Amino acid sequence: MKDLSFDIDIAAPVARVWDCMLDPIAYRDWTRAFCEGSYYEGSWAEGSRMRFRDPDGNGMDAIVEQNRLHERLSLRLVDDLSQGRPNPDSPLTRSPAHEIYEFSATAGGGTRLAVHLKGWDDGFADMMAGLWPSALQRLKALAESIH
Repeated sequence: MKDLSFDIDIAAPVARVWDCMLDPIAYRDWTRAFCEGSYYEGSWAEGSRMRFRDPDGNGMDAIVEQNRLHERLSLRLVDDLSQGRPNPDSPLTRSPAHEIYEFSATAGGGTRLAVHLKGWDDGFADMMAGLWPSALQRLKALAESIH
């Protein structure tokens, strides 16, 4: 299992970065780095279940463990989805992975976004290591372009 961390400075207020990251339409844009047509279903409220999918219904099922508005969002990934159905052989059912997003204000009114991936399967983590920087650059461009 691997842990990964990424961070990026964005020249936009924390609230704008948060909103851009979680907005359903903007989410489809910045997550293209992972898969064209990615989307989510569910609520960002603590304790809620989220489904992150591609157009074929493949993706991940998660529980929102923590949602501190404009500060921290923590997800526990509990299952892989294949064509919209849980995968009984998923390593996540035995050992959930976590995604943690931390937002902090920087000097000049910007935002530092830190992303932590914990307990990921090695092969999947290696793939994510190559994709997250592109996704964060797209999120940065979106957040900085909104007026």
